[in-house]
Amino acid sequence: MVEVGVSSILSDMAAKTLKSEEALIGKHVEILHIDRDRDAIYYTQPREEVPELTTSALPALLEGSTLPAMAAVVEPAVSTPQLSVTVAALVDVPLQALDVVHALVTHKLKRLLADVSTLKSIKALVDGKSTLQNEIVGDLHKEFGSKVPDKAEELSLQDLAAAIGAFGGGLGKHTQAQLARLFGNKMPGGFSLSSTRSVLQSVYGLGLQRQDALFLVALTMEPSSRLSGNAEAKTWLGTVAEAYAAKAGISYAAASAGGGPSGQAGAPVISSAEMEKMQQKQHEHIRQQIQ
Repeated sequence: MVEVGVSSILSDMAAKTLKSEEALIGKHVEILHIDRDRDAIYYTQPREEVPELTTSALPALLEGSTLPAMAAVVEPAVSTPQLSVTVAALVDVPLQALDVVHALVTHKLKRLLADVSTLKSIKALVDGKSTLQNEIVGDLHKEFGSKVPDKAEELSLQDLAAAIGAFGGGLGKHTQAQLARLFGNKMPGGFSLSSTRSVLQSVYGLGLQRQDALFLVALTMEPSSRLSGNAEAKTWLGTVAEAYAAKAGISYAAASAGGGPSGQAGAPVISSAEMEKMQQKQHEHIRQQIQ
């Protein structure tokens, strides 16, 4: 049973009632709320795309005539000099209230960040749409709680962010729920929030707080429909990363290869795209042998 509403009042009441009734009816009823249990409702847990090579599958591979073909694929990766795909880590900076307010309002208006002035108030931006105005103010309360001042809709976004002040420096309940929805509804299977964080750290050199800031930009650049595959999703992520870099005034600089001092020759460098292409070919070959 799923409750769709602002808070989980009814689902909490139902859970308490059914707790005493389940023993009598002999069945378990799962109670979910649209915000609290979003991952379970939308099945956003990452799925394994490549089956694990278990020990039970090894004898068939070792006894078959396909061993030389597999060795031909694996050997170059073993004998090749160490590969480096890291980039220079950028200094992490705390998330600012204005970043959250600006992205939250822009996302609700279904516009781009550049098209929403932080010098304007929510009231001016919604252009007389009172329902939309109330929804935005409600989202702000979900995100910041009691830190949202009275008549928030009449303040410019800059003044509103200043009134909110320090707020903990992380994504709140509302933005986290919207990100879960974005990845659950618009990204291909396996392209999860956690795997995206790994890419942002290893490929772009972004720390956790800069990753949060980039995800806010991502909300305002949400695809209109589900992306067809990882290649399309990575292209979208690259576009978001460039938009965040332009907004934050940063650039993604490659680190020195092999971990050596800057300017010295190190291990050969291969792009992350080429590395993933090689790994995909190896995985595909192994999958064919198992099947």
